[in-house]
Amino acid sequence: MSTAPQVNIPGCGTVQGILAEAQPTVAKFLNIPYATVPERWRSAVKAAPWNGVRDASMQGPVCQQPKSANMLVSMASADVDEDDDEAYAKVYNEEHCLNLNIFAPKDQLNKSQPLIPVMVWIHGGEYKDGSNAMELYDASNMVAHSISKVGHPVIVVVINYRLNYFGFLSSAELVQDIQSDNRLSANEKGVGNWGLLDQKIALEWVRDHIAAFGGNPKDVTAFGESAGAASIGYHLSIPAHHGLFQRAILQSGCSTTMTAGRAELEGQRQFDQLCRHFGLHEANLSGPKKMERLRRISAKELVKAGDNGKAGMFIPTIDNVLIKGDVREWLHDPTRYDPGVKSVMLGACRDEGRMFVPEIGAKSMKHWPRFLPRHCPPGEEKEFEMVYGLPKTDADAARISALVLSDTVFLYPIHATTVALMRTNEVNLSREPVEIARYYFDRPLQIVEDMGLGLGAHHAVELPFLFAADTYLGLFTEAEKVLSQRLMEVWILFAWGVTSRQYGLRHGLNSVLPADVGEGKEEALVFTEQCTVEKTRVERMDARTIAFWRRSEAWVKLKREEQSRQRQRQAHI
Repeated sequence: MSTAPQVNIPGCGTVQGILAEAQPTVAKFLNIPYATVPERWRSAVKAAPWNGVRDASMQGPVCQQPKSANMLVSMASADVDEDDDEAYAKVYNEEHCLNLNIFAPKDQLNKSQPLIPVMVWIHGGEYKDGSNAMELYDASNMVAHSISKVGHPVIVVVINYRLNYFGFLSSAELVQDIQSDNRLSANEKGVGNWGLLDQKIALEWVRDHIAAFGGNPKDVTAFGESAGAASIGYHLSIPAHHGLFQRAILQSGCSTTMTAGRAELEGQRQFDQLCRHFGLHEANLSGPKKMERLRRISAKELVKAGDNGKAGMFIPTIDNVLIKGDVREWLHDPTRYDPGVKSVMLGACRDEGRMFVPEIGAKSMKHWPRFLPRHCPPGEEKEFEMVYGLPKTDADAARISALVLSDTVFLYPIHATTVALMRTNEVNLSREPVEIARYYFDRPLQIVEDMGLGLGAHHAVELPFLFAADTYLGLFTEAEKVLSQRLMEVWILFAWGVTSRQYGLRHGLNSVLPADVGEGKEEALVFTEQCTVEKTRVERMDARTIAFWRRSEAWVKLKREEQSRQRQRQAHI
């Protein structure tokens, strides 16, 4: 019988994990605390060290979150009887949800081994839901593949962070509440970005402690999908967060995929909805009284306010502390990006927008008159028609709105980020050029296709292929299993840097990844519908489409500025 793996983490304590059941070469350490939440709507503090041996064999608690109709997210945990407080607290815990899971090669725990690259996963879920408890993110098979098939072992760390009302709520009342807290320094008086700050502490924990598991703290790849990718976009462009990782993989998202809002507008609407849910508006309470009442509401009851679909989208906040301006400007500014990052890979799925049509698209011609003005600047209607056409049937409306959502939420932000990152090589000649790679994932899951849902290669479809967790391996066709191995290989080799253009040039190799050979000539990897991996031109949007969304972005920015001016004028009346 194999001995349970133990690791002494200097400054923390000793943890005892388990070997992955089907992959005995992989050690799992679960529920390692990196921080705790001392008070609702305040920054987390680093976790205190512990005495004795901490049991790291069981999944830890996660952030409270509303129930999700998303099949992947609904697998975050087993069904929990909400009336059973003890059972509920084992799954959801506001104070102790900030934990991480580590998947490491068992042999790497031998202190004589050279340190290896580390990959830190930041999950998506619209900043509303998701966790490291999801079977989807069990990285045992990915790490085993890195050892036995790729020959370049990696350590994978999967983190939790605060979500929804706990991690991304803002309002004038919250601003007043935190500004009046004399215990806090000026740098601690931001609002609405606690989830991003949690991620920062988690990345700092990896930097400070991953060497105990055989990981190289100077060779960290942050990778994430959707809101996780958007988070990495923020970390890349916030100076106080620079230096936390050396490589980044942004899957289906950049900072403007989840553009930071304003406490007094987007945040206020969400806060007021929360107050209405609990009847606090009718009581005509002052701001401090509302805050006092909301803090007394249990986390279980608070999160239920998001179950009714009226909460809207959770996003970071322009708080003038962490985020000090419109990220639409940040996105294009090459001087903002972390100068210590060596390489970045960005990509998207072929049919990103289809999943979102029922919620924010035009399901039918009836919905089209409301959809078009939200995405087409005044006077640009003819140009919109030239790019996308105009619908004549309900099917047309759904199809075109899916394309529009794919382009504006995913492909255009990825394009703009790519251009800005490449420009960093022009404005910072003193550093080694950052290397850029692009990919597209075009393969639908066959089992989903067989259901007839018509989602295609939908948002997040690459995740089962990337982690290859046991739950999903059994659902793959033989061709999909091979594609999963290729996808894992590319990600693992990217973390090692061996597929980069510079490495290839130095060692006379042809890179697995595409080369950033000059604007207009870049290549992308395509994981095709036929389960092959091919190279192609990097951009799927043509120049006309890119120019349209650039003008639309500028229009939205001006509209937001006018809204803010109106709000300020009203405040002075």
